[in-house]
Amino acid sequence: MSTKTLVTADEFESIAEQLGPCELVRGEVLRMSPAGFDHGRICANVTFLLEAWARRRESGRVLAGEAGILTESDPDSVRGADVAYISYERLPRGSEPSGFVTTPPELAVEIVGKGKTWKDLNVKVGEYLRMGVDRVWVIDPTTRRVHVFRPDAEPTVLSENDTMADEPSLPGFACGIAELFTT
Repeated sequence: MSTKTLVTADEFESIAEQLGPCELVRGEVLRMSPAGFDHGRICANVTFLLEAWARRRESGRVLAGEAGILTESDPDSVRGADVAYISYERLPRGSEPSGFVTTPPELAVEIVGKGKTWKDLNVKVGEYLRMGVDRVWVIDPTTRRVHVFRPDAEPTVLSENDTMADEPSLPGFACGIAELFTT
């Protein structure tokens, strides 16, 4: 019988940069495929829209580019969010971590792409919600829909003709779903 040596979040942080795209899931390093054009473009659109809103309101910061978020401990999981928003209320200015994020963001965004299955995304969404993330958007470029997950309600699905607005988590933010898919 063989046993696996699990990696801690601290160990992962020291080696992740050399590994390329990867996440730590319950102590195991999982490699990820590099993102394609659609994924990158949607990620840029979401980041732009959220960043413009956050700067206008001076309400928090937007993270992008697989920002490492510690979602579970013992064994550790560090997930790379495509985009995340954390308010200054949750993480005050000047208290930014030097490593992985441990403060639950108000919003985590995942974009369905190469190597991401709905089963894997549902596991990741569950980790985000259990750690205290208020909303998780899963954006599907194929169907051009956004699946919105909350800890206190059934998921909702928004299509291109809908508008994204979420007053409790993102006060004053609104955008048309079609804006997320602009090329």
